[in-house]
Amino acid sequence: GYAGLMLTGSDGHITTIAVDPAWHRRGIGTRLMLNMVRVALERGARNMTLEVRVGNTGAQALYHRFGYAPAGIRKNYYSETNEDALVMWATDIDTPDYGQRLAGIERELAERP
Repeated sequence: GYAGLMLTGSDGHITTIAVDPAWHRRGIGTRLMLNMVRVALERGARNMTLEVRVGNTGAQALYHRFGYAPAGIRKNYYSETNEDALVMWATDIDTPDYGQRLAGIERELAERP
């Protein structure tokens, strides 16, 4: 898998995240997300955003675990398929409550077989 993060002021933007389909459901995407949030926090981010295909419900479920909520639609964002993107934001990632969310996700990963 791989991921990209762009920081602008107090906002982190996940520019890309992908996991080889043969490796789905093994926690790789979750680990990539955890790493990006940690890096963003270390560099002063308070909020995170990303775009995801409206039809990619699996990815959306992952992002919901990280506190992302829908904020809008970018029409025809994915030019190769003319598919819309759902814009999602996670706010106040620098709070103790969000830290507890991350700790819970890390515990779940540690308990996986």
